[in-house]
Amino acid sequence: MPKFIKLAFLIVGFLFLGWAISAVDMAGVLNLLKKLGGGFLIILMIYTGVTWLDTLSWKCNFRPEETGHFTDWELWRIRQIGEAYNYITPFATLGGEPIKAQLLKENQGLSLKQGLSSQVISKTTFLMGLILFFIPGIAMVLISPKVSEEFKTISIVGMGAFSTCIFLFFVFQVTGTLGKLCIWLNQRTSRPNLINFLVQLEHLNELFSGFYEKYPVRVVKAVVLAFLGWVLGLGEMYAILYFLGFPVSFYDLWVMEALAQLVKIGSFMIPMSLGAQEGGLILIFRALGYPANLGLAVSLVARTKQLIWVGLGLALGGQMAFKPTTRRGAN
Repeated sequence: MPKFIKLAFLIVGFLFLGWAISAVDMAGVLNLLKKLGGGFLIILMIYTGVTWLDTLSWKCNFRPEETGHFTDWELWRIRQIGEAYNYITPFATLGGEPIKAQLLKENQGLSLKQGLSSQVISKTTFLMGLILFFIPGIAMVLISPKVSEEFKTISIVGMGAFSTCIFLFFVFQVTGTLGKLCIWLNQRTSRPNLINFLVQLEHLNELFSGFYEKYPVRVVKAVVLAFLGWVLGLGEMYAILYFLGFPVSFYDLWVMEALAQLVKIGSFMIPMSLGAQEGGLILIFRALGYPANLGLAVSLVARTKQLIWVGLGLALGGQMAFKPTTRRGAN
């Protein structure tokens, strides 16, 4: 991505952040944060559980013979390293994926194609799990007496549009449409570099489209585990609100988390969703009748947790970079 585009998105993020700060009473936000105390450790523990569920979901997206190349701990460690880079790069949730594939190749003996194939499938099942999470969220937004009709419309259209795109992406993979497109383009170009790229892309498509056909049970398990990870995320949100002195109803909690994830996805081009996360939570909490200060306080707690996990991921990455490579399989 050109540097000026990165800078533009970063500026947009800072503008959102400036608005978020101006919309609240910072003294009130700090007073809320003082209530957190040792509860922050419980929040970290809950999120650790989320990362393990996500790792087990990813593991389901490898072929059975590939899972012998790594332990759960090794896969969790690779996940943390990749997610750290996902968090700090533009197009969040994508920047760290090549790093995960490279680590699987260098440390676990899998090929780049095997690593990338597992991640395409994993990203899909992860988001399919989010669609399942959105379904109750949409229902709760509809029945909530607190939410205005305008906010209901925006929320439902957003979640519906996102869910439709992910479902179409899933169908695109299952039907092998990418491979067919590569073949069609290959027949219409004479450029060697492009032909080689299209051939490699076609082979990658065969790996993940074939996986859906051959291992449907593993795909379902991956979606279920991803969904459970999103549900456990509710526990994290509840813990944050509880320790800040605002225990909320189950309905409000699910709506908050579903809409917060929608904001995060919608701002994926902004590094760290800077400003968008803060501004989004303020708007969500206001719409549900909670103080704007609480929205920013929740965002700051989540941001602190994220930075700790980014630091952990980068530290693990540095450790692996200086560790002698042990290959246990084919390249």
